[in-house]
Amino acid sequence: MKRQDLEQKILAELGDRRAGVVNRNAISALFGAFTDPVAALGKIFLGRADAIDAERLKIERGCILDLLCAIDDALVNVGEAAKAQGVVIDGLIETVAFDVEDVVGVDLDSSAGQTRFLSGTHIKTEATGAKRVTGLKIGGSNRPEEH
Repeated sequence: MKRQDLEQKILAELGDRRAGVVNRNAISALFGAFTDPVAALGKIFLGRADAIDAERLKIERGCILDLLCAIDDALVNVGEAAKAQGVVIDGLIETVAFDVEDVVGVDLDSSAGQTRFLSGTHIKTEATGAKRVTGLKIGGSNRPEEH
């Protein structure tokens, strides 16, 4: 959704709600007229814009939540599609490390599922001062479980 479309949606929804917002503001002012008539008049004439602005903010928050939910749904769908397709490895994968114990360029454990290496894939792993250097590790996992 483009910004202009979203702004038009907000204005349309605000137009639909405007009468109700103004009426609620007027009724609220009417009940306040018994205790503070001057404030009630101010609320009728000046509070109307505040009530409309507050309603606009509610609509905007609703739109933001809708967009965040749509983004979350899209990310979940992409993740599920990627799992179904498996892992595709392509291009240059370069790992450079200094003074570390263990270096692994690419580690595909048993949870990776179907994995495809596209033509031209290059894995380059360099390490200085490392005890173990592995460019490509496939299968099993020696990693400790994370909690």
